[in-house]
Amino acid sequence: MTLLRRLTSASLAATLVLVAIGGFVRATKSGLGCGTDWPDCLGRLTPALHDRAMVIEFSHRAAAGIVVVMLASLATLAVVRFRSERRILWTSIGALALVIFQALLGAAVVIFELKADLVVVHLAAALSLVALLVYLRASLVDPSTRRQEVDRGTARRAGFAAASVLVLLLVGSYLSGVGEAQGAGFPDWPFIEGRPVPDLSIEITALHWFHRVLAAVVGIIVFVVGWGVIRQKGTRPVAARFAHIAVGLYAIELLLGAANVWTQSNQALNSASITLHLALGALIWAGLVAIAAVTHPGLRAPVAARRSTKPALEGSG
Repeated sequence: MTLLRRLTSASLAATLVLVAIGGFVRATKSGLGCGTDWPDCLGRLTPALHDRAMVIEFSHRAAAGIVVVMLASLATLAVVRFRSERRILWTSIGALALVIFQALLGAAVVIFELKADLVVVHLAAALSLVALLVYLRASLVDPSTRRQEVDRGTARRAGFAAASVLVLLLVGSYLSGVGEAQGAGFPDWPFIEGRPVPDLSIEITALHWFHRVLAAVVGIIVFVVGWGVIRQKGTRPVAARFAHIAVGLYAIELLLGAANVWTQSNQALNSASITLHLALGALIWAGLVAIAAVTHPGLRAPVAARRSTKPALEGSG
């Protein structure tokens, strides 16, 4: 079991890094660094990396390949050693299937030259993979810890907050794609064109305004839900730890959103702030999903049963 925990944690970390690299690809406009070829890069599987955009895009593909190998190893371990544990088996296989689907979506994004809606679906698949790995890792938490953390109400509220963050991330991704295509941007924050409510008859202006309002609303949800969990740290220390992470990172996320606007004239700074913005968003999503997972009562009985009925398996790894 120890090996499974470590491999799951490593796969989760690698997937989060992959999301961040994808954000860097988007921020530096390197998505077509290998042209519209896939999986090869300008006709070669190992191209001569003489162009910055090519290096960045190829590094994203290489990182994706590493994640595929790690998840294939995880699924193999589950099939060989944990076939009787259906949750472990099917979650591991599902993660492998999802990363393959995500890779195919990445191919579609390149072939169709970075269409905004395909990029959004690609990000949604990546975040779904993060959630699946968080769920798997939560199911491997020690049973005594899991019993202490369980609370249906907390799980529901955390799930709602996580869903809100997911919507915000996907809206931000779509806005980034549409804004890049139209070359639109606004140098002021939090207002647009100096007004709290700009002319919403213009699509790109309305999208920017909606994203900022949504970020404020989601922020309130995250802070309220997070603070409620933090207040329970005496009885639910694991959930409270993730709540601290989610709330703290969201505060930084708001500042990075402003930095995205203020650094538009400096490509290097803007690329860094956009990349960090997405990376922190993915971490906030993972933290809220973790709260929902560790406190959900659906994991309690199977985990406890696994310890009582299969002690030899619990101690393996």
